[in-house]
Amino acid sequence: MKDEIELRHLRYFLAVAETLHFGRAATKLGIAQPPLSQQIRRLEEMLGAQLFERTTRGVKLTPAGSTLRERARSTMARLADDLEQSRRVARGEEGRLTVGFSGSVMFTELPMAIQAYRRAYPRVDVQLREMWTSDQLAALADGSIDVGLSERWRATARTYDYAAAAGAVLCGAAGRPCAATPAHRGPGIL
Repeated sequence: MKDEIELRHLRYFLAVAETLHFGRAATKLGIAQPPLSQQIRRLEEMLGAQLFERTTRGVKLTPAGSTLRERARSTMARLADDLEQSRRVARGEEGRLTVGFSGSVMFTELPMAIQAYRRAYPRVDVQLREMWTSDQLAALADGSIDVGLSERWRATARTYDYAAAAGAVLCGAAGRPCAATPAHRGPGIL
């Protein structure tokens, strides 16, 4: 067994540190007391420090244990925040969205749509890049933009074939302006 502290060690330690009772901590964790005691002893061995003073009257934290309690709480809170941020990014609620557009699109509903998107997803940094329509498909392919918008793209079979050859996906109603995204990301989101 390697001497690596795992998250479960911190969870177990915090349960004992908060209850100051191995039996109640084990119940809280849903495990038996002997394995919990063994894991705490293993953690103490890995740290080279005693975390608890064990007496017949109960358990109390040592100075090293008090320090670890505060640090472990901070670590677990940070981990929870990091995981939630990852979930928000995966759902498209946080991160960056780079939109390439041809100038004429600004005379459509795009400005209002961008404002609405920013209100709905305030943690997404929307960056706008004005580009020639012909440059947008290349920018989609190399990942420098996430979405391309153009009045010149029309939802026709020929346009879809051109986009597919460039590795992009177009979405739009027949004869209407289109949004394009890289094929590996699926249809556009604006």
